Amino acid sequence: MQGRAISRAFVVAGVAALVSVVLGVWARPAVSASARPKAGAVEDAQGSVAKDERWLAHALDDALCTAVGPQQREALTGRLAKVALAWAACGRGEAFGTPVQLLHAMRGCKYLALLEAGDEDDKALAQWLLGHRVARRIVFRALDDVPKPGKSLKALRELQAKEPDRLAEYPNLAAAFVTSQPRRFYKPQPEPATTLESFVYFTDPKRKFRYDLKKMPFELSRYVADTRLSIPERTWAARRYLRVRNLGTAYFHVQYDYDYFRKREPKKISKVDYTMQNLAKVGGVCIDQAYYASEACKAVGVPSAIVYGRGVSGISHAWFTYFQMNAAGTSASWKGGAGRYASNLYFTGSVDDPATGEKILDSELVLVGSAALLPLRRREEAEAATALARLVAEACVDGNAPADLAPLRELASDYEKRLAPRPKAPPLDASWVQAKGPLDAPLAESLIRLAVKRNLAYAPAWELITELRKSDRLSAGSLDRFLGILIEKTAQAFPELSCRMVLQLAPTLADEARREKAYRRALGVYGRRPDLKGKILMAMAADCVTAGQNAKAVTIYQTAATQCLAVPDIVLPAAARAEELLVADNKQAAAMRLYYTLFRRTAKEKDTAEEIRKQTPHYQLGTRLAEMLREAGKDAAAEKITAGL
Repeated sequence: MQGRAISRAFVVAGVAALVSVVLGVWARPAVSASARPKAGAVEDAQGSVAKDERWLAHALDDALCTAVGPQQREALTGRLAKVALAWAACGRGEAFGTPVQLLHAMRGCKYLALLEAGDEDDKALAQWLLGHRVARRIVFRALDDVPKPGKSLKALRELQAKEPDRLAEYPNLAAAFVTSQPRRFYKPQPEPATTLESFVYFTDPKRKFRYDLKKMPFELSRYVADTRLSIPERTWAARRYLRVRNLGTAYFHVQYDYDYFRKREPKKISKVDYTMQNLAKVGGVCIDQAYYASEACKAVGVPSAIVYGRGVSGISHAWFTYFQMNAAGTSASWKGGAGRYASNLYFTGSVDDPATGEKILDSELVLVGSAALLPLRRREEAEAATALARLVAEACVDGNAPADLAPLRELASDYEKRLAPRPKAPPLDASWVQAKGPLDAPLAESLIRLAVKRNLAYAPAWELITELRKSDRLSAGSLDRFLGILIEKTAQAFPELSCRMVLQLAPTLADEARREKAYRRALGVYGRRPDLKGKILMAMAADCVTAGQNAKAVTIYQTAATQCLAVPDIVLPAAARAEELLVADNKQAAAMRLYYTLFRRTAKEKDTAEEIRKQTPHYQLGTRLAEMLREAGKDAAAEKITAGL
């Protein structure tokens, strides 16, 4: 029952809570070729700019388009930062269109400078982006997520050179492609498609897809764009699965290879080419099932990912998840049930993040989906508020900083001379350029609150809170308020993220009693999840070790090990740390009793090859117990344990 509850949690109410917005703009099942997007289909941030600030948005766009070269871009970035601080000091409230434009211009300076320092083709791409406002807005946001933007810009240059019209028509999908790393897999794909070939496949107007790939946000499109499956295999999969209602069944269309699992005989798929057709014909194990199903989803334009995890047995497993919306576009979720067997209690799993290439929790994937479903304006305002909060925090690191409105007034003066006389230029209204207060910690805090209000799932805002608290630039009282918001608003929808952030924030409290209170509060909120309970207990024990309270730490580690037996990633390290502390205190017998208790309460995995059994807590606990018995001179008892493994 508990495992089924966890699986349902993965579908997550948080997505449903955030899809009260209109989803039909891109979510309609597209079983026929999608029509061209209507003018204005992509939301324009300019519309959210306050009327008396439209001149400023116009000036910012002009500054971005007229600066040329890395040196001018660098100078403009510094100037924009000062303008942003001046705007913040004017206390303009929650009309956040201007900071969105400021952040866009600062991003543009960063990425256009990379291109303008390159060859003629790079410079041509920079000019193309400046001439395509919607595309550059999307691309610049996407580039912020990758560790090597230069590599992504190189890929974008290829798309722009070969398919400029498709790039302009599918900016989100293009951004997804150039900021996604090809899927990594243990088996090489025969004749993998190139980035360009794959992009052309998904933008072919003659092909049919489940969703409108013109409008799908790039954050989700990345889980389509990371495929490099050959075009013939992809076409085969699309024909087979385009009209299959429940795509989860694809996982079970690959027959399980039990001879490999039980006897370690060579996989049947290892004797033929690793293709979708052959997997469907000869079968494979869980990783092959997950690969097949996720590639089938991508072939029909459905975001999907392989999920890796360890359940109660401790044996590594793979299932898959895919993004699904109903026909009306009123509800959506990442479906994670196919292959995620409830009896094995797979509390969490990990997926490959296409943008960074790093592993992320499947709950973070849910977060990506939830945030991507928010209106673009809200997402951008959360990003801008966080960036502005960081600028304010840096400006007042040594105390309150006086407001400097000169950069904003200089921009207004320049606008009046050069831009205001032009046809259709917004009228200049700088009457609001008046300081409402200094740049201080309360201002930074208010900006972070606004970011969280706009997008509760925006992790960088919470990370900034942690950073400010660690440097003592956020009071303990303010932290308590943010913890209250975090727990109240995210504990049910995003328990893994919520718990992780609590565990990052709690150690920043200097007072020992206050820290323990925060941990106890977290146990009361998240303690029904064995995996989260274990993480909290491990953090509490580590805190005790730091404070020199080793005896208390041992008790907590033992509690974590014995109460979280269903979570191998908790029971094994908890037992090891308890043992380390007990041995240091010359209590080897107590450590041995702990291992014996844990070993006896775990079950041997039957009908599996020894190589696979070695992954289980039962095997690893038994192995360590046998070693301890031999060290104590109890060879016969050790041999009995080993023989039963």
